[in-house]
Amino acid sequence: MKPQEPTVATRSRFERHKIAARPHETTLHTHTRNRIDREVEHDFKPELELVPPIATSHTELDAAPVAPVQKKEPKKVAKTKVPMAPCHWGLLVAALVLSAVSVPLVYSASTAIALDQHGGDPNFFLSRQLMNVVFGIVMMVFVSRLDTRKVRGFVWTLYMVAVAGLLLTKFSPLGFAMGNVERWVKLGPVTFQFSELAKIALIGVMADYWKLSVRRSQKTMRPWGWAAGIAGVPFVLTFIQPHLSAALVLAAIPFVVAFCAGVPTAHFKKILLPIVGLGIITVFMCKTHSVPFLATYQQDRIAAKLSGGDDEQGGNYQQLQGERAIVRGGPAGVGLGASLYKQGHLPAPHTDFIFAVIAEETGLWGAVLLVGLYGAIVFFCFQIGHSSNDRFAKLLCSGVGALWALQALGNIGVVSGVLPVTGMPLPVLTYGGSGLWCALLGVGLVLSVSRTHCQEN
Repeated sequence: MKPQEPTVATRSRFERHKIAARPHETTLHTHTRNRIDREVEHDFKPELELVPPIATSHTELDAAPVAPVQKKEPKKVAKTKVPMAPCHWGLLVAALVLSAVSVPLVYSASTAIALDQHGGDPNFFLSRQLMNVVFGIVMMVFVSRLDTRKVRGFVWTLYMVAVAGLLLTKFSPLGFAMGNVERWVKLGPVTFQFSELAKIALIGVMADYWKLSVRRSQKTMRPWGWAAGIAGVPFVLTFIQPHLSAALVLAAIPFVVAFCAGVPTAHFKKILLPIVGLGIITVFMCKTHSVPFLATYQQDRIAAKLSGGDDEQGGNYQQLQGERAIVRGGPAGVGLGASLYKQGHLPAPHTDFIFAVIAEETGLWGAVLLVGLYGAIVFFCFQIGHSSNDRFAKLLCSGVGALWALQALGNIGVVSGVLPVTGMPLPVLTYGGSGLWCALLGVGLVLSVSRTHCQEN
């Protein structure tokens, strides 16, 4: 039974007002609704028949095979390769170039001393330098693959190994002496100088320490006590070998890293001013050879530098020969392998005074290119640290760059007569596996920071 249409009397006041306003719409809607109701009532035909379910026994259900559910394998998303920064490739190329040129330069500087002291074999140092370079590059590449988070634990391990090695150097039969100084540990055919490893390890440890203590240092100077304890152990063990140049570098590392971390400048004034004053007094006491904690030959070299004389047989002998070799080279050099001063005039032409032989054979232009290569490595280390978002990574890269700068400037300053002779090695170019391996180890740590930074970005 259809519901009746509401009459005018039953409509509400609002509906009557609406019909009065638009009567044609109301009538049209009423006819349309009646037509749709008639069509639905007479013309509806169901398109689908409802079939009752077929009863199935439990046995049939159990016997029916169940189709295995196929798990959708997640789609493999291709990892996008992040391009390395230009400073990453710049540091890698500069380190590889320096390592490659070290082989012919060491060979040229060592032929005379190899013929004289190693059974007439001119290739004695060449083969060893080549093996040192290959091993150093492999180690650099391996360390560069480490994540920065793993490097923090790695540097503390290196620190413990370095301290243990320094103890073995001085207080065990494994200590090996050359030239009246005991600086090496001999393990079969391999000799290693743990003071070089201590430099890299101390940089990493100080970077981790000052990352955590820099905020506290804004209020108090107590963090310097722990820093002095951490750095003091390898410093004392290196100083008593004796190895003055390495000890000075180890003493400078905490201050360099602290400065880069943002420790207040007032702290440096309070600490460094007494140290500088004590150093000046010690230097002038060397003239009278009355410094109890310095060896006699060390006091002789400092006193000879202060006197400024041309003593051919005294502490100035090595520097005088180095200066003459540089002057003889001139702008263009005398040619690779044609050095005169490597033939018995320089006591260590392939180690501490190799820069004098390089300047003699390649001239001013070769020396400038070499200094520029060192400058590029230092710049790239600082640039990679600056671009990193992690404070530990920043301090680590800054420390490695500062170490390269200190050793390069120290060696060149000694050879050119600006600084007294202290035995500072020239990174990578000075013959010896320990210095070369540790220098490339530092570069590998910086490259690991660069690689991690690019992956995070």
